[in-house]
Amino acid sequence: MTNLVEKILTGEDQDPKPKEMGAWFAAHPVASLIFTRAGRISASNPAACSLFRCNAAALAGNFLTEIFPDLENWWSEASAASVDRRCMVRRSDRSTFIGRVRIVLLGTDASDTAPWLATVEDLTELELELAESNKELESFTSAAGHDLRGPLRILKGFTEALEDECGETLNDEGKTFLKEIIKASDRMEGLIDGMLAMSRAGRAEMACEHLDLTTLVELVYYELRHAETGRNVQCEVAPDITAWGDLRLVMTVLRNLLGNAWKFTGRTAQASIRFDVQQRFGRAWYCVSDNGAGFDMAHAERLFKPFTRLHRQDEFPGHGLGLATVQRIVRRHGGEIEAEAVAGQGVTVRFCLRQRPDDR
Repeated sequence: MTNLVEKILTGEDQDPKPKEMGAWFAAHPVASLIFTRAGRISASNPAACSLFRCNAAALAGNFLTEIFPDLENWWSEASAASVDRRCMVRRSDRSTFIGRVRIVLLGTDASDTAPWLATVEDLTELELELAESNKELESFTSAAGHDLRGPLRILKGFTEALEDECGETLNDEGKTFLKEIIKASDRMEGLIDGMLAMSRAGRAEMACEHLDLTTLVELVYYELRHAETGRNVQCEVAPDITAWGDLRLVMTVLRNLLGNAWKFTGRTAQASIRFDVQQRFGRAWYCVSDNGAGFDMAHAERLFKPFTRLHRQDEFPGHGLGLATVQRIVRRHGGEIEAEAVAGQGVTVRFCLRQRPDDR
C-alpha cells in the first residue's frame, strides 16, 4: 500500500485528517475499495466484505476487472472524468449482480502510485422493483394500444366510406376537413403502432446470438432503397462488424436508426449515411452517421423521451417513439446510447451492447 493509504487506514500519522478518513472508510455504509493505478485492490471496508460475502484478505490482491468485468478499460474512462457506471459485479463465488460503481482518485496526485477509491451499490432490489413497474406499465400500454385499435378502425372505415360516397358533393372546405380527419387517423394509427412496438421491445423474450451487423445493415439499406426508389442516397457500411444480441430486437434498432438517417437526409442534396464501429473505453460502439438536418445539442436530453420530437411534423413526419424504443432495447442488452449532432450538418448516434459472455 502507498503511504497515503496506510495513513488513511491506520491513522498512524499525527495529522488528524488521515485519522478521520480512516474512520470514515471503516464506518462508511457503502461498500468501498481502495486500489492502485494498475487496478489491484489494496483495501476494503466492512461494507464491501459484507456485499462480496468474503473477508478483506480475500478481496486484497484481486484486480478490479475480476470484480467489474464491464470496466476492462476503466483507466481511460477515469482519466477523462470520474467513473459512474451501472454494470455487472462479480463475487468470488462467481455469483453476479447489477451494481452502480463510482471511481474517483484519492487526493490530487494522479501518478502511478496514487490510490483510487471505488464505491459499489447493489441495485438488485431496485432493479426488481423497476422491472415489476415496467412490466405493469408495458402491460397497460399493450392493453390500451389494442383497445384503441377497435374504435380507430371504425373511425377510419366510416371516414373512408364518407370520402368514397360523398366526397364529390362536399365543397372545398368540407374536403379539407375530411382530409385532415384522415391524416389525423393515420397519425393516431402510427402512434398506436409505436406504443405497441415499444411495449414489445420491453417484454419480448431475448435469444442472444452472434450477429453479422454488416450484413444486417446492408439488408436495411436494401429495404430503404426499395421503399423510396426515387432517392439517391450514398449508403456505406464498414466490413466485418459483429455483435452479440437478439436478432429481432437488434434489427428493430437498426431499422429505427438507419430509417431516421434516411428520413432526416430527405432535404439534403447529396445525402449520405454511414454505419461503422469505434473503440471507446474498451468497448465497441456502433455508429450511425448522416449529413442531414441534425439538431441543436441544447435539446439532446429530450432525444430519447417518448413522444418527443425535435423537428416539426410538416418538416419530417414521425411519432416520437422510435428512439425511445431503441434506447429500451439497447439497455436490455446491457448497453448505452448517445447522440451527437450539429444543426443543419447531421447526426451521429452511437450505441454499445453487452459483450458475448465467452469474450469476457
